[in-house]
Amino acid sequence: MRLLSLHLEHFRNYTSERISFADGNIHLLLGPNGSGKTNLLESIGVLSLSKSFRGGEDEDLATWEQSFYRVQSELLADDGERLTLEVTSELTPRRAKAAFRNDVKIPLSKSVGVLPGVTFLPQDLMLFSGPPAERRRFLDQLLCQVSPDFLTLSAGYQKVLKQRGALLKSIARGEAKEESLVLWDKEVAARGSAITFARLNLIETLNLTLAEELKALGEKWDDAQIHYRRKGSERELASMEAELLTLLTENRARDLLLQSTTTGPHREDWQMIVSGRELPAFASRGQERTAVLALLFLETSYLELTRSEKPVILLDDVFSELDDAHRSALLSNLADHQVFLSSTHLPPKLKDVSVWEVGAARVTPARATL
Repeated sequence: MRLLSLHLEHFRNYTSERISFADGNIHLLLGPNGSGKTNLLESIGVLSLSKSFRGGEDEDLATWEQSFYRVQSELLADDGERLTLEVTSELTPRRAKAAFRNDVKIPLSKSVGVLPGVTFLPQDLMLFSGPPAERRRFLDQLLCQVSPDFLTLSAGYQKVLKQRGALLKSIARGEAKEESLVLWDKEVAARGSAITFARLNLIETLNLTLAEELKALGEKWDDAQIHYRRKGSERELASMEAELLTLLTENRARDLLLQSTTTGPHREDWQMIVSGRELPAFASRGQERTAVLALLFLETSYLELTRSEKPVILLDDVFSELDDAHRSALLSNLADHQVFLSSTHLPPKLKDVSVWEVGAARVTPARATL
């Protein structure tokens, strides 16, 4: 998939901007900090995910004191089909969000993954040593792009989790009875087990070629595997649901004390294990970055395999964090993809790159190629 053009209205610091990306594979967004480079990448991410990859709410995405934002695009599929994709969000007078494919309204869940995308942010270089929430996000964003059902499932899980949490607080205040948790326990178990099941299947697929990707990047960790951490050991979906329901019941006293659900996929984690040791326990900073790059390449391959489309690659100011070898590996592996990268300066050894100067909420071509 290729992004041919982008039109922004009231998105972040862009009041109105139209850009054509029809020529070239690699597009470098060049400008000082705060000029809007990341905002531009974020708008492409909104087309892929229907939401910000930075975790911002729609109120944060709309230009200050504006009642809506709109991101429109023209795309070229790998089979030659041309299509348009739009995501728009209205904040006032009522909140409403919609997606359009070829000017026909479609459910937001159906828009996710139409433009498959892989995002690489500076904080992703700390994926293994950072908080578990970021590792869960890595899996879930990938799953959402290949399965609209997973996006619906994830949203539903968050809702029942919130409702169960509110009930726990009501029980703690003496306003509700403990028996009323039974219904919500079943809802959490049904949705939560399905989320864990999908994550485990994804990890199994990534593990098939993880060692090969690491070896290609210079790390001979033949036994490297991603291990998923959870309470419970069942592997069949029905058994996992029953197991999670039992765990929720067993942990009910703790949940009431903490007024929070302490068991489920929102508390689970994963880590890369090499020779029985977790990666952060022994790896150098460079080795951790190698492992992150390996996951980036696996994510790219997985999306291409499952969506039958090459994903668009978004790299936000990561070249300044990588050495020459890693930069070379990154560009070599993504040579057949459309890549958007941001930087405050011209990275060395870049060839055949379309350069765009970003500043004062404007994007202008600096030169055809670098």
